[in-house]
Amino acid sequence: MYEDVERAYQQLVSAVTRFNETWPSLVVRGKVWRLPVLQEQRTPDIIDVSEVADEEIIEVTLEAIGTFERDLGQAPGTVMRLPGYFQLSESVLPLALEINIAKKKVLDAIEAVRVAQNLTPEMRPRIMRRALGPGFSTKQLQRTLHAFDGAPRRISFTWAGHTTGNEKISVAKIRLQLINESEARAASEEIPVHETPEYLDLRAINHLADTEVLIKHKNVAPHPRCTIWFGEKGERWDATIKANLPVFVLAGEIEMKLSQLKSFNKAARGEKRRDVKTRDEVWPQRDIYMPTAGGQTPVQEKHEVDDQVPSTYRLSGVIYQRQ
Repeated sequence: MYEDVERAYQQLVSAVTRFNETWPSLVVRGKVWRLPVLQEQRTPDIIDVSEVADEEIIEVTLEAIGTFERDLGQAPGTVMRLPGYFQLSESVLPLALEINIAKKKVLDAIEAVRVAQNLTPEMRPRIMRRALGPGFSTKQLQRTLHAFDGAPRRISFTWAGHTTGNEKISVAKIRLQLINESEARAASEEIPVHETPEYLDLRAINHLADTEVLIKHKNVAPHPRCTIWFGEKGERWDATIKANLPVFVLAGEIEMKLSQLKSFNKAARGEKRRDVKTRDEVWPQRDIYMPTAGGQTPVQEKHEVDDQVPSTYRLSGVIYQRQ
């Protein structure tokens, strides 16, 4: 089954080649910023951003789009990022979609191997490296290439410094994990199982059914993001994406307003987001909560990209248009 992963990867390489052979000749203007490659799996308090010279931006972007292996010294679990934008004279959306679809097929092939071998989800990176090579990066394989068939009036690059991520996890899985951890601790420390911290945590969720689903809340490392406005006026943004790679848009007749990416400084980012939802705690020591009620609305609502702008936005490889 590893051959299926290899075949899917070769299809991805072909899709990247077609894209990279097309877009450079369509560039009207663009700008990209270089971020340091992390050598340990933690985000430093200060991240210096450097603008790439105009004569180099196409070359470094071509390399970034086609690079799925870690750089020399790059820590596992990190991702090489190249935020930026290119305004093009013609659409490259079909080719961008082809890349994202090919990436999904690689990930689906990895998942098929995992299921066939009855491995845990944490084994996906190992399956990928066994099939493709020891230097491959899961995050660089997963990252979406974004393209919009519209000319934005404004693009802003900022840092998402207080972003959170959520993972759904069943009570049955939590119980099994706690049972295994409590038995392992009891054996290693030679104490009764009922005296372990994990056993006490197990008692705390006794009232929950195995079929219930909880939310594991986790902080996401600071990362650059790109916010895009289409249309003629208004403060309402149309799309906000992770700026892992340059975004490709169409060039318009009116000059686009640009807010450039600045260096990240953790000490200068003391204010947290205002749209954090109230959470019902179940297991706060491990950041596990009840699902947020569907009726709650954050201060900053999520918006969809303008109706008339087909794109890769939101569905990662599928054209999304609001109905």
